[in-house]
Amino acid sequence: MKYLRWLTRIESWLIIVVMAMIVYQLLYTQLFLYDPAVHRIVHLGFSFTVIFLAMLVAVPRLKTVASRLRRYLLLLFLVVGIGITAQLFIIFPQSVTTQYLPLPQAMVAGAIALFFCFLLTWWRYGKVFGVVVLLAFLYVIIGPHILPEDIQPPQVSFLRLLAWTAADIVSEQGVYGDLLGFVANYMWLFMLLGAFLQAFGGLRFIEKIGLYASTKLASGPAALCVITSSLVGMVTGVTAANIAVVGSFTIPMMKERGYTPEQAGGIEEAASNGGQIMPPIMGVTAFILAEFIGIPYVKLTYHAYIPAFFYFFGVFLYIQLQAMKHGFTPLPPMKVSGKELLVDAPNFLLPFVVLILLLVKGYSLMFVSFWTIIAIIATGLISGFARKGARISWRQAKDRLVVGTVNACDMAIITGLLGALTAILEMSGLGYFLGNFLLKLSGGNLFILLLFTALFCLILGTGLPTITAYILTAVVLAPAIVSLGVPVLAAHLFVFVYAVAANVTPPIGYGIIVAQRIAGGTFWGTAWEGLKACFVTFFLPFFFVYAPAVILLLDGLSIPTIVVQFIIALLITVCLSFLMSNFCLATLGLAEKALFGTSLVLSLLALIFTSQSWPLIAVALAAFLLGVALSRRQRTGIVSPGLP
Repeated sequence: MKYLRWLTRIESWLIIVVMAMIVYQLLYTQLFLYDPAVHRIVHLGFSFTVIFLAMLVAVPRLKTVASRLRRYLLLLFLVVGIGITAQLFIIFPQSVTTQYLPLPQAMVAGAIALFFCFLLTWWRYGKVFGVVVLLAFLYVIIGPHILPEDIQPPQVSFLRLLAWTAADIVSEQGVYGDLLGFVANYMWLFMLLGAFLQAFGGLRFIEKIGLYASTKLASGPAALCVITSSLVGMVTGVTAANIAVVGSFTIPMMKERGYTPEQAGGIEEAASNGGQIMPPIMGVTAFILAEFIGIPYVKLTYHAYIPAFFYFFGVFLYIQLQAMKHGFTPLPPMKVSGKELLVDAPNFLLPFVVLILLLVKGYSLMFVSFWTIIAIIATGLISGFARKGARISWRQAKDRLVVGTVNACDMAIITGLLGALTAILEMSGLGYFLGNFLLKLSGGNLFILLLFTALFCLILGTGLPTITAYILTAVVLAPAIVSLGVPVLAAHLFVFVYAVAANVTPPIGYGIIVAQRIAGGTFWGTAWEGLKACFVTFFLPFFFVYAPAVILLLDGLSIPTIVVQFIIALLITVCLSFLMSNFCLATLGLAEKALFGTSLVLSLLALIFTSQSWPLIAVALAAFLLGVALSRRQRTGIVSPGLP
């Protein structure tokens, strides 16, 4: 009983702090209460408080020594986190005027903030990123003494290293640097926007559109999954969050329809992951990408529409082929009345229109996010008054805002640690050494360097959030790709999509873990089904480099070249779907699989070597195989072999 009262108080404090942080962040978009550096201090302080309180709530209800020690430790960290934030806030004016090294108080507070970022990332996201950071620090500390001269970092004192990575709160580098500022000013607000959309009924319209479509298509609940996940994902922008929101109702529907747990989880995982490349909002990492290459965010989304089409076309074609293969039929008609759609439509469409109009008008992302959230709240309240079934459940709204805020604060913690790591990469020249090494290893061959980049990004990304995998790879390898003549936008989009793909790539893949837990399937089975559904992801980045028309980089391209590049990209996507599903109007035989594979290889070679004849052969071969499959289907009909 005593424990329950204690837990209730902690939960109450968590809700209070979350609401206070939301109010503060929204006020800052309009009033700019403090200097940007102070805002970063306050934002990270709030994030520490929210995360430690959330972890206290999640401590198991056990009377063991370990549970008690964990609670006491988290309480201590909570108090210390508030203390260092207050300390940095108070000494900020003095910090601006100090020379060489920050004040001793700032050094201590910065060291603790760095430790908290490291510890929380280790606890909440696993050991991979933490090990990378530790290796980077060891490289700078002991590298000058043991490494060969040509790869030695410059020798710096430990105090200077600490100042550079954590304690210089007015610097562009380190824990309190520009990366944290980007999260505090933009990314956090857009993740909050997704939480408000869930809390105030903005997803009801999307869900009903998906339900309607699933009654018309053979893939039924899988089609619902793809349609809903693509629309929800472009708002939430985080794969795991998207799976948790949409998968909670699409995965049970798919299983009930006859899909195995692995198939249901894999399809949801593939569909949700595409939300990170779905304009006009895309994932939170896209904001960083736009900042990195120095283009307006609206312009970036313009270049992402066709890649997003190819991604979701590939996933959608795969699930339709699977449904035909197993003899599935559309879902039975559901009661989705036109009146309900009409009432629910403004909850999503009006904020969406506000968002697009303000982005196109060129307003700042802070301004856009604030007024979009206001539009979400207003339409949600009005809709609730207009229809009893649309009334807001304040308990549910509170829970969704708390979860959304905790997820957003996780990004602040990770980005703080990432800021320290990028400071080391810049200060030590490690990023240059790695990029130069791989460039030499590739022998100046662009295709080989792209393969190295893809592998590097996937290895990092299997245990890291998308933003971390993108930034590390972009810092190390994007300049090397650009040095071989690839446009900056194409190089960064190449890295970005592979960072997104890492969410569904074993052996870790956070998207796989979430989908598998909801579906109840095996990890490796879910991973394989997800990879089959979105296998086009691993080819899509090569389109950006070898078929720049796909990302609307049209300078110097003739109309026939543009048409050929689109045809080849479409053919690759279609062939992949046929091969991954082992079905093309009828089950593929060994010879047909070999010929579709040949068409796929010829298409890839045509892109890489800009051949004019190979695309014709590839298209003719695929057309012949389609004709054969259609003839067989008309002659024998579709035999449903049942699910494996």
